[in-house]
Amino acid sequence: MMTQYKQAISQYRQRVFSFAYYSLRAREDAEDITQDVFIRLWQHWQKIDHDRIGAWLMRVAHNSVVDHLRRNRHEQQRVDLPDTLEEAVAVEDPGLESEQFRGALESAISSLADPHRSIVIMRDIQGLSYQEIEQTLNLSQSQVKVYLHRARRQLRENRSLRELAIEHNLTGAGEERGRPTETEQGHGAGVNRINTEGISHADQ
Repeated sequence: MMTQYKQAISQYRQRVFSFAYYSLRAREDAEDITQDVFIRLWQHWQKIDHDRIGAWLMRVAHNSVVDHLRRNRHEQQRVDLPDTLEEAVAVEDPGLESEQFRGALESAISSLADPHRSIVIMRDIQGLSYQEIEQTLNLSQSQVKVYLHRARRQLRENRSLRELAIEHNLTGAGEERGRPTETEQGHGAGVNRINTEGISHADQ
């Protein structure tokens, strides 16, 4: 049991942390939520379906983020950015040349209303499948696609992102890189799909 539990932590910790981080933009809070999620995993180990452990963890992470935002909705938004976007999601991303653009992207994503925010993080940042997102959020695939389309449209229409993308010559970056590889799935590689309109049109 302990061995399996440690394997689950090793396999899913980064996914849970990056989801919390992109949602909150506060490293300390993301770490706290990640720790809490895996404490709950241990507490419910005997009850959960181990074939769907990833979806279970992301559902708990999502609920924890929503609860955190609800408790802190009247507080001033915290800004606790890492030096680079790679540091947050532990992946090298040579397509985002500008730290200013990274910060603007993180801000734009975290400002999306839920479930738009959660879905764009899960799909475009973490590379989760539609099935995994459905299981996590208890939505149908058609609902997930609708919310994802709306989230991407909001990012494309974000004036700050558009101006920064043009300024830093990120034209067409998303289309050239295409979809994340199997190795990159779940580690934030989907963020490569950024172009001058904020985010790519893939999967729409």
